Amino acid sequence: MLTRILAAAAFATLSAAAAQAGTLQNGVWTPTTCGADPGPAPVMDGKSQNSYTKSAKDFQAWQDKAKVFAACIAEEAKKDQNAVVETTNKTVTMINDGSKKFVDDANTAMEALKKKGGGK
Repeated sequence: MLTRILAAAAFATLSAAAAQAGTLQNGVWTPTTCGADPGPAPVMDGKSQNSYTKSAKDFQAWQDKAKVFAACIAEEAKKDQNAVVETTNKTVTMINDGSKKFVDDANTAMEALKKKGGGK
């Protein structure tokens, strides 16, 4: 649960920073450097030889754009994912280290008090 909270906080922080690759708004992630989404694939029109040929050419042009767009968003998503994981891991480690230090210090203090006779 703590990890999820920290991941959400880290991702929110990343969304505000200039270093992120994509943006997250209202639960929707959008790439920022990939250009326009090519949209859905064109529909095949096989009513005639000309419409079939035009559909095939339209599809090839769409597919070329779609491949570039897909590769770009995958790269941006990976950058954001890596940044979120790294930030989350650092934060969780800091919290765990702080907690451990406090408990260790408290145990050391309790032992010192017991030796002085004040920890009963």
